[in-house]
Amino acid sequence: MSLISKPTASPNRIEMLVDFLKINNNKYTKKDLELMFSPDSGGVFKEVYSVVEMLDLLVIKEDVVYHNIENKKNKSKEIIKRALFNVENTTNYNFNISLAWLLVQNQNELINFKDNVGNRFLRDLTDQISDTEFSNNARFQHFIYWCEYLGFVNKISISGETYICPDPTHAIKNELELNFKKEERFSVKDFFMKLSKSLPVLEYGIIREKVNGILRDGLSLPNGTLSYSTSLAITRLQQQKIIALESKSDAEVITLLDGVNNKRISHIKYLG
Repeated sequence: MSLISKPTASPNRIEMLVDFLKINNNKYTKKDLELMFSPDSGGVFKEVYSVVEMLDLLVIKEDVVYHNIENKKNKSKEIIKRALFNVENTTNYNFNISLAWLLVQNQNELINFKDNVGNRFLRDLTDQISDTEFSNNARFQHFIYWCEYLGFVNKISISGETYICPDPTHAIKNELELNFKKEERFSVKDFFMKLSKSLPVLEYGIIREKVNGILRDGLSLPNGTLSYSTSLAITRLQQQKIIALESKSDAEVITLLDGVNNKRISHIKYLG
């Protein structure tokens, strides 16, 4: 089970606890922390505590809680993101698979924020995933809050209804600022190979490759084609002049999907 099944462990609550653990050197027990952060809210904090422990950001020794954060200078959001996308920590697997699934959705098959997507999730993955944590709408909405927090989703309003728009623009932009050098130029494949090391739910990432291999007909895309959500992000980053797109005739190309005029590109340059 992942954080999807812990609906009271909202991103802001997780970040609050990580902030506290980073700067506080006093010794607290698990009960001390629960009383400090939610003295009147019953078991709410227990799920928060459970998720931070599940992300391997704290350890307990002789009933005392210690942080397990390697670089405390990093922003707490970045620490949480790195922990979530650590593929060696299998407790994050369900969340990562679910996010990769969301990112490959066809833009013409909108998901309502009120939907219960459990059956759709299992159908899309051709029954090779036998279980889902999307057992009710509350869990799905909690999952979407996390996707928004991490920069992979927008919500849009149409005729009074709220729909989910998979869009990793902010997640990719943040990663470029952290780990890419200004004026660096890559082939598209090399660009995503580097990007997917820290965001494995994107193209060429280990999680995305797993999901691509079990998608139903209608969702799977030809080799050399970026998903609608990634295509949207790359187009928006180009419009914001954060990246430049090139298409060289003598280089391997990858297709961006926009539903109308698909574009073929060979290189991406980070403009900073």
